[in-house]
Amino acid sequence: MSQEDSRHLPPEALDEWTAKVSQLLEIEETVDIGAVLDLTRDVAHDVARPAAPLTTFVFGLALGRLPADQYEAKFTELHGELTRLAAEQKDT
Repeated sequence: MSQEDSRHLPPEALDEWTAKVSQLLEIEETVDIGAVLDLTRDVAHDVARPAAPLTTFVFGLALGRLPADQYEAKFTELHGELTRLAAEQKDT
C-alpha cells in the first residue's frame, strides 16, 4: 500500500489495529474510531498539528481515570468540549 493510499483509509480499516492495541493494553471499552479521528483532525486544523496527538493522549488519560459506567457519557461530553475548545482557538 502506498503512503497516499494509507492517508485515505476509512475508520473501519483501523478496526483490526485498534482491537490489537486494546487487547495489548487490556482495554475493554469500545473505541469510537471515527470520533477520535474527528477530534484529532479538528485540533490539528484549528489549533496546530502537534496539538492533535497531545490532545487525544490527554483525552485518553482523562477517560482512563473514570469508572467504567461513566465512560460513554463522559466520552461524548469531553469530546464535545474539546471540539468546541479547538474551534474557539481557530477564531482567535
